[in-house]
Amino acid sequence: MAQVLPGGFLFRYQLSMDRLDRGPDRDSTLPDLDHISPVPTLDSLSKTPGHGSAVPFATLRLGWHDTGMGVQLDVAGKQRPVRCQETTPDSSDGLTLWIDTRNTQTIHRASRFCHSMTLLPSGGGPGQDRPVIISRPIARAREDSPPAPEAAMRIESRLLSDGYRLQAWIGSDALHGWDTDTIDAVGFTYHVRDKELGDQLLATSDEFPYDRDPSLWSTLLLAGNN
Repeated sequence: MAQVLPGGFLFRYQLSMDRLDRGPDRDSTLPDLDHISPVPTLDSLSKTPGHGSAVPFATLRLGWHDTGMGVQLDVAGKQRPVRCQETTPDSSDGLTLWIDTRNTQTIHRASRFCHSMTLLPSGGGPGQDRPVIISRPIARAREDSPPAPEAAMRIESRLLSDGYRLQAWIGSDALHGWDTDTIDAVGFTYHVRDKELGDQLLATSDEFPYDRDPSLWSTLLLAGNN
């Protein structure tokens, strides 16, 4: 009998995001998240027959604070340099995040509380060699989120012989609806793209419109938010 519904759709994934002791100010270094457990990869449960799951090549760690959200991505196993260009993020090596600060699991079109951002380890600046965060529109959104101030986001990267490390801070001013006094969870998914190693997603396969449908996103609990 043909499989009608992928196994992953039988579950609502609820993950935990650790609280950070502090958020960075303008002059301090970005938080090191090595002490935080990586976000698990769950996309194999949503693969349809004939679409095997690739071995994960990226490790994503997340942390939250009242002032925003920290991101750390490690990519390993590359034999070729990164290929990034700010003007073509969808064909660049990097990470795209989707965040819903209202965690509305029942809507199929993004609201003003839904955000999409692509983080590239290189490809920005006049020499196209700087890391960059790009705020992205979400297709078919009912409402667009307010523009994210550039000053509210910071990114750093270190290119390695077999990959890269990317660290970023997404301040609360860049996340419309980020109010940790009233929310205890956010909707979330991600996509790591790599021209050499392939694609890594959280809990859905690329056969489904996770890039525009918040009902396909998972839940990130703000751990320690009492």
